[in-house]
Amino acid sequence: MIMRKGKRYRCQNPNCRNEIEMMTNSGEEDSNPRCHCGAKVKKVYSKPVFRELSRVEAIARAVHTTIPKSALALQNRE
Repeated sequence: MIMRKGKRYRCQNPNCRNEIEMMTNSGEEDSNPRCHCGAKVKKVYSKPVFRELSRVEAIARAVHTTIPKSALALQNRE
């Protein structure tokens, strides 16, 4: 896993539980990032934040979606 700048990681050892915040992206991909105590580290859970899209945002996002060819064919017939 490449550890990204600004992300927080926590040691999984219950006796350690050190937490780090990355200051730069990791230069290499390591499948098992480790704490100084030797235990694996994992990203800290952050609760998702939901918000309602405005009408303009919803339209802008819809424009960037792919419309199936079958739907386009039906639309052109009308």
